[in-house]
Amino acid sequence: AQNAARLARIVDDVLDVSRARQAPGPQAVSLALDRAVADICTDWERQASRAGRITTNLTLPDLAVLFEQDHLRRVLVNLLDNAERHASGAGFEIRVDTALADEALARLSVWTPGPPIEQGVQRHLFEPFFSSQSRSTGLGLYLCRELCERHSAAIGYQRSQRADMPGNEFFVLFRPVAHDAAGVTPAATIEP
Repeated sequence: AQNAARLARIVDDVLDVSRARQAPGPQAVSLALDRAVADICTDWERQASRAGRITTNLTLPDLAVLFEQDHLRRVLVNLLDNAERHASGAGFEIRVDTALADEALARLSVWTPGPPIEQGVQRHLFEPFFSSQSRSTGLGLYLCRELCERHSAAIGYQRSQRADMPGNEFFVLFRPVAHDAAGVTPAATIEP
């Protein structure tokens, strides 16, 4: 039964990747980043009684990015699930932050304390069917990368510290939506 369920998840993930590639490019949908992130985090915490697991520091209340709401939900939920799965310690805390990375980029990060990800694993994090767990499909981070690229965003990983505690951080870089006289101007692709 477990193997059948795992195969069903693999099929669903492969279909999701296929749909993301075949669908036309994203519509010029301006999404308020902080509001969307707050809603997704709240929904995630409500599921499976995860109250108090996330601390947010959302500093871009007026910033909009070009990203479909459902796709951002898919990316952020995957990052939150992974953070919960790989966090160290019983009382771990997941940090979700938004900030300006520089003048031209907005950054969404998901951080949790834990041991470093091995260098050999880091090289393959966003490749299809790669997983460090036997029960994983190995498509979650790959699908996140595909969705980010589809929306001219970039996803990456780095080791970082919060309050002198080492941890793992996954981040998404977005170009803020530029508004001109004709409306929304799509952003150029970002390299992580």
